[in-house]
Amino acid sequence: MEDYLQLKHISLSYHTKEGEVLALSDIDFSVQKNEFVSIVGPSGCGKTTILSLIAGLLKPTSGEVLLDGEKITKDTSIGYMFQRDNLFPWRTIYKNVTIGLEIKKKKKDKESLERVDELLKKYGLYDFKNSYPNQMSGGMRQRAALIRTLCLKPKILLLDEPFSALDYQTKLSVCDDVHSIITKENQTAILVTHDISEAISMSNRIIVLSKRPATVKCIQTIELGDIQTPLKRRESPKFSKYFDLIWKELSNEKEETS
Repeated sequence: MEDYLQLKHISLSYHTKEGEVLALSDIDFSVQKNEFVSIVGPSGCGKTTILSLIAGLLKPTSGEVLLDGEKITKDTSIGYMFQRDNLFPWRTIYKNVTIGLEIKKKKKDKESLERVDELLKKYGLYDFKNSYPNQMSGGMRQRAALIRTLCLKPKILLLDEPFSALDYQTKLSVCDDVHSIITKENQTAILVTHDISEAISMSNRIIVLSKRPATVKCIQTIELGDIQTPLKRRESPKFSKYFDLIWKELSNEKEETS
């Protein structure tokens, strides 16, 4: 398979009062089309910074980011899901979902609106389209946030700890929901998370970063057979093996820092 997203020898420095700080050092990895990849690493190592580079919000000090063979620009369609759903409480679910189309001036585009209805029906929110966010469960709100992003047909979806604000039981259910939608829509996705179990349960591969300045310590391929859902993947006998491998990599980072 061809590489769809490429981070080619990315380094990033920024300036503080104390001088220049190297945040990322020679980050080099690729993601294939329709692949689900997670990024884990010590707190403050630069995981979200990497998402910002992929989204084109930051420019690397050296190296380049290519998506489908081209440099990312402000016009590249990138989907982004944050820690909170960021739904506007005064807008209905339908008006929240279509806000991206309004911004892009596609609100009257028949094809785009048909896609909105299709996604709402497909993922169980059509009957709630006139409801407001405070009338919805946390899982339904996250589904709405994801549909809002998918309506714009992003080339890649970036998820920045989107489940961290949920309680544990809700998180397990929402992970299943979100993973199912991403898979059915053939969406390429990158998840940043501090939760190793979450990463293993959702990913094809996991990129493990070192402490700052972040480098790629290892890339772990997750092979759990034909088990499809994150919840079921957690029950696999191999799950704990992968957890131990990644935990060991991250624990070594903590030992080296102390």
